[in-house]
Amino acid sequence: MSTETTYLPLEESTYQRVRAMLLSGEIPTGQPVNQSEVAVALGVSRTPVRRALSRLEGEGLVTAGPRGWHAVGFDADRMTAVFEIRAVLEGLACRLAAGRAGRAELARLRVLFQDAYEQLTTTGSAEAYYQADVVFHRALLELAGEPLLSRTAEVHHILTTSLAPGLYRDPHETHPEHLAIIEALAAGDADRAEELARGHIRAAVPNIRTGAVYVPGAEAT
Repeated sequence: MSTETTYLPLEESTYQRVRAMLLSGEIPTGQPVNQSEVAVALGVSRTPVRRALSRLEGEGLVTAGPRGWHAVGFDADRMTAVFEIRAVLEGLACRLAAGRAGRAELARLRVLFQDAYEQLTTTGSAEAYYQADVVFHRALLELAGEPLLSRTAEVHHILTTSLAPGLYRDPHETHPEHLAIIEALAAGDADRAEELARGHIRAAVPNIRTGAVYVPGAEAT
């Protein structure tokens, strides 16, 4: 009789741990990635580390060259490019999702944001709103119904949320934008949904360059 286990397969767990090392800065950006040292640190052989790095190259976190792997650096220009690409991809996702997104799913997203926004305004905590934002953008990709588009856009979504944790913009500004996108999808207005999605993501670009992030309560000071 088999027993259920919560352990991830070795390759998957190694990938996630190497990825975390890159995003946390434990492996410094712009520096070589020593496969042997990483393998020793994780208690695995070099094979799963090498395979993890191959996957992470597809996410843009490392590059392969004649002298081995290097951790990619993300300055303001590169982060801006990531957001711009994400804006185009999610805009296309909204165009495809318009008219095909179910009422129940859109209603769920609407309630999710309303509850998170209410919690923000009553408690001052932005955590629920941040989580709702992550769920919302991933749901847009799923509603598009195009796996290739979803996989491509998810890479850029991961980069923007991992390399830039938290909220770049005030939820009091983004909340009505989220609701407007949902309404455009419900109305089947593909042009409007795409335009709103692109503008919503691109609006964060100025804050990327200044390093500004939303801090609950700061607007009152």
